[in-house]
Amino acid sequence: MHADDIYHLLATGACPEACWGATWRYLDHLGFDRVIYLATSDISDRPSVRTTMPDGFQSFYMDNGYTQDDPFLQYCLSSPVPIDTGKAHMDQYTYLTGRQKDLIATAGDVGFNAGFSVAVRYPSTHGPEGWNLGSSQSAREVEAIKAAHLAQIKPLLFGLSGRLGAAGPTVILSRRETQCLDLLSRGLRIKAIAVELGIKPVTVDMHLSNARKKMNAPTTKNLLRKYWETAEKAKGGHADPRASF
Repeated sequence: MHADDIYHLLATGACPEACWGATWRYLDHLGFDRVIYLATSDISDRPSVRTTMPDGFQSFYMDNGYTQDDPFLQYCLSSPVPIDTGKAHMDQYTYLTGRQKDLIATAGDVGFNAGFSVAVRYPSTHGPEGWNLGSSQSAREVEAIKAAHLAQIKPLLFGLSGRLGAAGPTVILSRRETQCLDLLSRGLRIKAIAVELGIKPVTVDMHLSNARKKMNAPTTKNLLRKYWETAEKAKGGHADPRASF
């Protein structure tokens, strides 16, 4: 995935899900394997967030109410210049509360070691918007990536401003993809799903892989959460509030 591919998606009016999926893959290729996109608005107390952070961290964040005092929201999104983020830079954060430092430490425990912020919309009537580009690599390695690629990354992220918040079109899964996801959500493993459907395990893997691509889900856990959320909305229900973190 290259930056030009994402610019092409933007130019052709691609849906937010497609733009997000292409962007996190591009950033991951550069070395940013712990990415957080966050946008706030004046019509909702809860920010819109997309992330490649592990599901356990997402649950920790929401369950502990960090949308109210996230230091990224408080400090980074109002800064026109990148701010170093992550556990590796903890000694710079003397102004943070103990609770805020706990959040950064917990993120570090699941791989967000070092990174930096890129604010793409500053505080206004629409609310700030920005990115926390994190990596499991060392601070020195991240600084090298930043020096080599920031001039390319920054205009791309500015181009995505306002393009990731709205929900994309309905994802159409095949009958087999839906069957595999239904059984997977009930706790069956790949071999058991194959037996249940009378197909080979490799075929189950193929259907799940296709579903991940369609739903822009980087992991099976992400896929199941998105599938459950989509199913609930289709029934007129309400999805787990953690699902859209």
